[in-house]
Amino acid sequence: MDRMQRRRKSRGQAMVEFALLASLLFLLVMGIFDFGRAISVYINIAEAAHEGARQLVLRSNYASRPPDSVIINATLAKIGGGGMVLMEDPCLSNPTPCTSPSFSGMAPNTGYIWISPNRTTGNPQVTVRVTYLFAPMTAMISNLTGASFIMSAGSSMRAEY
Repeated sequence: MDRMQRRRKSRGQAMVEFALLASLLFLLVMGIFDFGRAISVYINIAEAAHEGARQLVLRSNYASRPPDSVIINATLAKIGGGGMVLMEDPCLSNPTPCTSPSFSGMAPNTGYIWISPNRTTGNPQVTVRVTYLFAPMTAMISNLTGASFIMSAGSSMRAEY
C-alpha cells in the first residue's frame, strides 16, 4: 500500500517541475528563433549594401539621380524578397539631399537605402548604406530587448568615373 501512494505523489511532482521550467524553456526557444532571424536580416542588409555599392561604382550609373532605380533594384534583388521591405531614403529626394542616412519614419521591419548623393568625376568614393528597423516577432523577446532596434550596414567603394 505504501508503494502505491508514493507512486501517485511522484506523478504530481513531475508536472510541477515541468510547469516551473516550461517558461524558461519557451523563453530560450523564442530567443534562439528571434536571434537567428536578426542575424539573417543583418546578413541580408550587409550583402544588399555591398551589391548596391557595386552597382553604384559602374561608369554607366554615374548620372543616376534620385530615385536611383537601377541601384535600388540591384540592392533589392540581392535580398530576394524574404519579407524584407526596403526603399530609397526619402531624404535623398529633398532639394538639398541629406549627407547621412535618416532613421525617422520607418515602420517596424522596413528599411531605407541611402546612396551617396553628390557624385563627382575623378574616382570618388561612393557609399551605400542600408538601415533597417528590426522588431522581434515574439512578444516575450521584445519585452526583454525593446520593441525594435535599428540595424545598419554599409559599403564604400571607389568609383570608375
